[in-house]
Amino acid sequence: MGSAVLTFFILLAFALSLVGYVREDLNDERQTFQRDWGRVMDIVWASETRVRIGAAGVETASKRAGGGDAGDVRTFEAQGGRLAFPAGPDSSGSLVLQLSREGGGSGEEIGRFLAIAKGTAGSGGNLVKTMNDAVGLRWGLGGYLVTPSASTVAISPLPDLANPQVQAVIADTARLSGYYAAGLADLAPRTAARRGGTRELRWLRPQIDPLSGKSLLRILSPVSVNGRPFGVVAGQISPDRLLERLDPGTFSGAYWILDEGSEPVTSSASGQLNPSAKAYVTAHCRAPGASAHGVADTFHDGGLLICAPLGQTSWTLVYSLPGRVIASRVAGEIAGPAIVTGLAVLLLWVFVLLFNRKILVPLFERSERVFDSEHLSRTLIETAPVGLALVNANNRTVLLESAHMQALDRRVATGGAAPIGDVLMQQAPAVFQASRDRATMTSDVELRLPTVEGATIDIAAKLTPSYYQGQPVIVAALSDVTAERQLARQLTAARTAADSANAAKSAFLASMSHEIRTPLNAILGHLELLERLPQAAPVAARVRTVASSSRALLQIINDILEFSKVEAGEITIDSIRFDAAELVRETMAMFMPLSQRKGLTLTCAIDAALPRYYIGDPGRIRQILVNLLGNAIKFTERGSVSIDVGSGEGNAMPPLVIRVMDTGIGIPAEHQARVFDAFDQVDVSITRRYGGTGLGLALCKRMVEAMGGAIDVDSREGHGSTFSVTLPLLPGDDAVSERDIEPQTADEGTDTRGIHLLVAEDDEVNRELIRDQLDALGYTSDIVENGLVALSKFNERHYDLVLSDLGMPVMDGYTFARCVRNQGSRTPILAITADVTAADSQRFRESGMSGVLLKPMSLASIESAVRRYLRLAADPKAAAAVDNPAEGLAASLPDRLRITLERQTTASLEELTAAMAQGDWENVSSRVHSIKGGFAMLHMGDVVEACVRLETLLAGEPDAAAGEMQQALAELKQRLSSALEKIAGAKEARDSMHPAQSNTTTTLDP
Repeated sequence: MGSAVLTFFILLAFALSLVGYVREDLNDERQTFQRDWGRVMDIVWASETRVRIGAAGVETASKRAGGGDAGDVRTFEAQGGRLAFPAGPDSSGSLVLQLSREGGGSGEEIGRFLAIAKGTAGSGGNLVKTMNDAVGLRWGLGGYLVTPSASTVAISPLPDLANPQVQAVIADTARLSGYYAAGLADLAPRTAARRGGTRELRWLRPQIDPLSGKSLLRILSPVSVNGRPFGVVAGQISPDRLLERLDPGTFSGAYWILDEGSEPVTSSASGQLNPSAKAYVTAHCRAPGASAHGVADTFHDGGLLICAPLGQTSWTLVYSLPGRVIASRVAGEIAGPAIVTGLAVLLLWVFVLLFNRKILVPLFERSERVFDSEHLSRTLIETAPVGLALVNANNRTVLLESAHMQALDRRVATGGAAPIGDVLMQQAPAVFQASRDRATMTSDVELRLPTVEGATIDIAAKLTPSYYQGQPVIVAALSDVTAERQLARQLTAARTAADSANAAKSAFLASMSHEIRTPLNAILGHLELLERLPQAAPVAARVRTVASSSRALLQIINDILEFSKVEAGEITIDSIRFDAAELVRETMAMFMPLSQRKGLTLTCAIDAALPRYYIGDPGRIRQILVNLLGNAIKFTERGSVSIDVGSGEGNAMPPLVIRVMDTGIGIPAEHQARVFDAFDQVDVSITRRYGGTGLGLALCKRMVEAMGGAIDVDSREGHGSTFSVTLPLLPGDDAVSERDIEPQTADEGTDTRGIHLLVAEDDEVNRELIRDQLDALGYTSDIVENGLVALSKFNERHYDLVLSDLGMPVMDGYTFARCVRNQGSRTPILAITADVTAADSQRFRESGMSGVLLKPMSLASIESAVRRYLRLAADPKAAAAVDNPAEGLAASLPDRLRITLERQTTASLEELTAAMAQGDWENVSSRVHSIKGGFAMLHMGDVVEACVRLETLLAGEPDAAAGEMQQALAELKQRLSSALEKIAGAKEARDSMHPAQSNTTTTLDP
């Protein structure tokens, strides 16, 4: 207690010294402010004095000027109210302007005004120069004399009339009138109030001088002749001059000069004074009873705020010193006392603690040690929510037990004290021995004991050796865990049942996949072959309808089976290198015809800084994109669908972010939380109008989460939706591995006619279909019904590639592949199957298969797989369409849309040219935007770039950049001409090009 009191007084003394230091520092700041305020007031008084001298000189000169020089009056009127007096030895020159004919005064008044401006009135003939010297304050910024109505002004010194900018300003009389009329209305009552007193002045806050272009403040003084207002003398100075005499090295804060509205006129710092500080200035420095020389200060926002009015200017000088500056300065001054105080307190408490530790603590420990063991044991036993007991380690009798332990004894059929000890001894003899050996160990024991009711209970016991009253004991904590163990057994049984059900579900899915897709494969394959045959228009239309419906059925089946695999935890995620930008462009090309049929604009924007390669599962990402793009186009009737690909926020490895945006029907806010639920749509009308199973988005969400990413939606009903997919993928290096060899590394003229394939398929319909497909592609083949026959054929001759079904009689595909690999052959073997589970993928790798072709197999997927695994070149024309999206889209553009594009482009160019000639920039902007949108859909970047340049010029000053606008228009016309020629050329080659293909093969890692 005494040490605490002593510490308190030491700290109190330090606090008092700290307060003294702070007060001394603040007093220094107040004295500095008084000194600086006096310096500013010196400039204010000098400025006002010189303006008053100038005003008095003008009044004296006006009395002597008489009617002025009639010749000057005629010249002034002949020049349209403008007369310049050049500078001379005794005159700095001036310019007299008539800003308005209203209130211009009589000819005599104008003559007198001109005489004063010229400097011929009064003695010496240099009155204007004298006035300018008075109001110029030695800084050469000049002044002016203006009539009360602001109709005529004399400006000195004479401006540079040869400067085009000065001429333009002089011609703008409205702007000049607004500048020189400022403050005149407030001076009318002051003119009358001056009688018998000091001439009142009016200070105006800084404003841009039209002639010099500088921000200047003005001091106005009224001029009267014979009791009538004659004009106003104004002196102009830079606002920075008011603070020029302040030495920045003598103060640590910042000065502001505020006008009567508490707005800054000038300051010594670049920051702004906060509103609460301005309110304090208004309340304490401009209050009705505030003295003109009074100084007010306060602590504001942790700092010091001092203010004082600047004489009769209605302005206030404000000084702000931040609290951190005060703290840093005071900290430097009190560092020594603080160290001394800290050392004193430290030494005091070191002494107290050492005394307490060496003397007091041992005394208390010796006095309390006797009671600790007994008190601790009884407290634990009585308050613990489990059965606690102290068991003698020698004779196994219970020395102490809690109420919970007594209740447990009554339930157990053995009863008594010794049997519990015997049971514990049987279950954990090592603990009893450790207690007798004074060793430390803890043992957990599970007991299953009979009860008096004939049932059994589960007991969890924790045994720890200890000592009590000099005897070795066992501290036993027993808990009834019967309910927990029963629940665990039920959960185990439920898990076993769920695993069995899941296994049955997986087997059912595998069977359904094969049984459904096998006949569907035959249907789609034959329909694809039928589409290649010449047919009458009605028949061809029906074939296309059946094929489209079959593909839709396949998509529904695929979604259901894929979702079931995800729910069963059998989804697999590959980690291979892929070109993210190319994957997005290929997926977009798949939907281009559909978007064109609906009249939608489909665009893609890929961040140029995006890494080219990523490590991930391109198949899953493509599947997600297909679902999102399909939904966007399906639910959008007009407008556009766009894809944006870029990097998200991240320090070391920013994720890949893909956004799909549309202008469709949108999603109500109350339904957005369940758009990713399986078999669920916003409302039943969506299903009736657009169809669908409600599985697409649910499948996307689960695949994205399986890749460690996230998907979210931002939508407004009636305005469209934005789906954002964020995937934490690692960038892949640009080195080319064997797996990533591009098709163009081979000779583009590679002939595929000599390729011979071996096919093993047990279904007769599928065998015939595959034979027709391979014949249509120009490949020769041997097709057999099982793996054993295929192995025999394989040993008879050379095959370039093998396609094998998996579930075949006699010998399945896995056994066939292992036999081929055991012979040392490296011929590519592709599995053809309707579904792939995680277990299947593992078996593919173990059997030595190279990859998988999913049923139903299209001609494009077969050809792509053959060329990929045999390292052949892709079709040159199809490759060109993929490599150059603009040419590929142009080649697929229907004739009707191509003609419409040409017609609309020509019309837009004509309207654009006419609007530019008329200066109708709004219409020009509309036409440019229309052209840019149309050609952006076709990925024609040259045209888009030219449109962007025009839009940039339109955003600035198009009237001032007429030459650049014409050049940009000429460049746009040239690029449009080239683009239309490219589209026309693509039309001629369209029939010979292959459509963009999507690779449906999956490479298996060895």
